[in-house]
Amino acid sequence: MICIDASLAAKWVFAEELQQQAEALYQQTIAAGERIVAPPLLPIEVTNIVRQRMRRAKPPGEPLLSLVEAKQHLDRFLAFLVELQLPPGLHQRALELAHAHGLAAAYDAHYIALAQMLGCEFWTADRNLMRAVQEKLPFVKWIGDYADDNDDEN
Repeated sequence: MICIDASLAAKWVFAEELQQQAEALYQQTIAAGERIVAPPLLPIEVTNIVRQRMRRAKPPGEPLLSLVEAKQHLDRFLAFLVELQLPPGLHQRALELAHAHGLAAAYDAHYIALAQMLGCEFWTADRNLMRAVQEKLPFVKWIGDYADDNDDEN
């Protein structure tokens, strides 16, 4: 079982840096019969990421997403096999972790708290989040470090 956040899930549906690693992590996890989990805020955050691509081009110079394109990206994300979990005490643990690690956003800590509570790895594409916790929370993994067994570059 692994836990993922919105920064990683967005790479499943948008062509951007580290997309290949994110897709490989998904494919290998599913092929191994393992579960992918996230707190219930994941689809909300991914919906917001899609909305932001309607408002601001990423990378700059790219065309903005139309509503039709945005819905297609959102539908693609929603088709991925991710179990949303809200164990008792998740919000409290997230607040504690956000405080302990000086995180500006408590929502980021929900992913870490869920992985910690379930005893699994947490994978993110958020470099700032990774830097904030990497020394103290070894179960937090950055997707840039993911080595696909079929990828000769890593």
